[in-house]
Amino acid sequence: MNSETTQCQQLPNLLGLLSSLFFFFGSLLFLPAFASYATVGVWCFVMGSLIMFIIYVISMKSSGEKRA
Repeated sequence: MNSETTQCQQLPNLLGLLSSLFFFFGSLLFLPAFASYATVGVWCFVMGSLIMFIIYVISMKSSGEKRA
């Protein structure tokens, strides 16, 4: 296994961690104490969702390469 393959396998894991952090901090911003930051919380959820979509595209691409 070469280093490029290893990096491609680690990328979805790192993106998954980043996405989870966006969702976690975004959800905290919906608590009453941080109500004035709710718009930032919405954008955290949007970014987390976008990252999850990128992970999906990467996994579809890599599963297509395995079949070929």
